[in-house]
Amino acid sequence: MSTEPRHTASSITDDALEKLYAERDALLAELGGRDEEARERWVQKQLDETGLKATDFRNGMAMELEPAREMVACWVGAARAMLGDAPNYSETPVEMEVKVGESPERFAFILQRVGKLTPHQARQQAEQRALELEAVVKRVEALAEENPVGIDTALIHAALADSEESNTR
Repeated sequence: MSTEPRHTASSITDDALEKLYAERDALLAELGGRDEEARERWVQKQLDETGLKATDFRNGMAMELEPAREMVACWVGAARAMLGDAPNYSETPVEMEVKVGESPERFAFILQRVGKLTPHQARQQAEQRALELEAVVKRVEALAEENPVGIDTALIHAALADSEESNTR
């Protein structure tokens, strides 16, 4: 059993990664090309065990697949490694290039814990809060213009209370 620490995408160092690559290269050299055959058998097994659960053609096309058990285990391991201690999502870049005809496209995937905020949702919430605070500032500015000599602090508190009340609706 190895005493080496488990690495995550955010904790692995360049030196540790180079060591892993060296170990991989040594193992591949020892296999002497037999790894390709084993890889092909594994891929075929995954294809054989992957099932089509449902297909829907109503609004475009959607498919629900039943992935092979070993593939799910790989996904879970990759997700755990990428997320590490992150509470909601990983910004670890996972990119692939897909070429259909002569039009290559690049895709990036964000891995998210179910039920947690995505970066987009967090940004939307921050933008909404900024709009609400801007409205409060405008209300306080309007009160200052209405009462140029001095602002009654009760009016400011009332404006803030109105803002908080509108946030809970």
